[in-house]
Amino acid sequence: MKKLLLTALFNSLLFGGSALVLLCPQAIVARTQPTADYDAVRDFSITSNPNGVWSYGWQSSLGSPLNFYTVTDSATFNGLSAWLETGMTMYAPPFVGHNDTDGTLCYLSFCVPPGYLHLHPGANDELSVVRWTAPTSGTFLLQGAARGLDFYTSTNFLAILNSERHLFSATLSGKRNPPVFFHRTLTVSAGDTIDFVVNFGQNGSYFNDSTGIQFKLTQMP
Repeated sequence: MKKLLLTALFNSLLFGGSALVLLCPQAIVARTQPTADYDAVRDFSITSNPNGVWSYGWQSSLGSPLNFYTVTDSATFNGLSAWLETGMTMYAPPFVGHNDTDGTLCYLSFCVPPGYLHLHPGANDELSVVRWTAPTSGTFLLQGAARGLDFYTSTNFLAILNSERHLFSATLSGKRNPPVFFHRTLTVSAGDTIDFVVNFGQNGSYFNDSTGIQFKLTQMP
């Protein structure tokens, strides 16, 4: 009788422990962050511009009209696709590029990690811009990061709501420095825009100004 009771107790503990192990992964999954509704890196495309909520272009100055890039290039630098104004990527900025591989792409003195877009301002300080246009009204969580991609990067990064309200700005330098992170919650109306902008910074030169940015927006309940 005692042997039967001990066996029943052992089986109860064994199966109870197994149930606990099976439940733990489910609890972990439940706590993971939701997938972003809009991700500038994930959603990048050179098929069309605008591309859904995303537009790629340049401005002559902050707040001026956005001029859409009309030229694409995926041949100059193997693995990098880009929208640009004219010419070839890296030789005719401004442009917005995307690493199409799973690894880091390096060329000359800059490197583009897979998790970042590659922005470069123009010779006359044309601002390189990625624009998000709100498809609906609501409250969104904005999260992102910006960093230098070149040893000699010297740029300014800005996030601007409706071409006038500065949400975030940072001065960026060489790729050995850590990324600058930003996040905030904001309420927008359908048709509002957020511009993610790179200019050529305080040194007055566009040389070696490769800059990496990443950002995503998730609509809050």
